[in-house]
Amino acid sequence: MTNRMTRTALALGTGACVVTSLALAGRTLAKGPQDQESLAPASEPVAVPGVRARLIEERGATRTYQLVLTPGTEAMDAISNFVRANHIRAAHFQGLGACTDAVLAYYDPAAHDYRKTSYRQQMEIVSILGDAAPTPGDGAGLHVHMGVAFADGTMHGGHLFEAHVSPTMELELVASAGAIHRSYDETFKAWLLKP
Repeated sequence: MTNRMTRTALALGTGACVVTSLALAGRTLAKGPQDQESLAPASEPVAVPGVRARLIEERGATRTYQLVLTPGTEAMDAISNFVRANHIRAAHFQGLGACTDAVLAYYDPAAHDYRKTSYRQQMEIVSILGDAAPTPGDGAGLHVHMGVAFADGTMHGGHLFEAHVSPTMELELVASAGAIHRSYDETFKAWLLKP
């Protein structure tokens, strides 16, 4: 009886050690081959007024930034300034937020011009999508569309010319390794992306 109890106790003790070892190994494997510190991006972005930015991922020459625009900041200027200050050669971005005003438009091909509408009220930015193709003559080369929702739930959207953030705009901007540019199209009288 004593031998059987001793063997049972040893088996249970060994099992507990194996379970504990497996649990510790599992926690180590869950972290992966690199710990959180070694996954952190190498450097932080150049700051521009009205934008809090953080590099959240870097894969080769592709960098992903989190941008948070502060209250009162004009969105198009802030994004343009960030692209230029950080020497970004090509990027696309998306986000959401809220604003107190916006100038949205659609392009009228017959008139070769944008038809603008100004909105002056508190609005939810349901979506903002865009790209940047820095080009001589076209600055940061932004092309941005935005959809906004009013207090009554109706929505409007179009090509973004201007918007003042309140209380925030949150963007994820992915900067690519290669450069892209726009060229001025004489037919449409507009800067168009040139792949």
